[in-house]
Amino acid sequence: MDAGQSEDWYQVRLTLPWVVPGAPGVQDAINIAVAEVGRRADASAVRSAGISVQDVACPSCSWEMEAVLCTHGYAMVVLDITVEIEASSVDESTTLVKRELGSRMKDIPLTVVDSIPVDDIEDSSVSFAELGLPAENRQETTEPSTSSNIHKSGS
Repeated sequence: MDAGQSEDWYQVRLTLPWVVPGAPGVQDAINIAVAEVGRRADASAVRSAGISVQDVACPSCSWEMEAVLCTHGYAMVVLDITVEIEASSVDESTTLVKRELGSRMKDIPLTVVDSIPVDDIEDSSVSFAELGLPAENRQETTEPSTSSNIHKSGS
């Protein structure tokens, strides 16, 4: 990097599947997956991490549900993770996040959904009146309300 380039903070959103062996139920699998991914993200150079279970919509009725598959002895939870990292460009931010998280999550495919400068983020939230509505009746939001946030101190 050139001495003249300044580093900005970027928010990078990724999706990843997390396999949970021995999960007794769906909620236990979700709790274990979020805790494990959060612990690994907290040990990296990212400033903060927001973790939520990815939602999928039913193709016939558009009802949204959590992307969790639970079988005998195993569960797979599909997570969205949003992290902030310091970088000089959007491309560099995605590369750095994949390097930081990928080294802590071996053999887990990390798919980058988007990366935007933190300064460009608009604050939005989900109204409690919209919870439980089918997907087509909801207003567009940037972050699900069921996310768990892990913030690193000292950054």
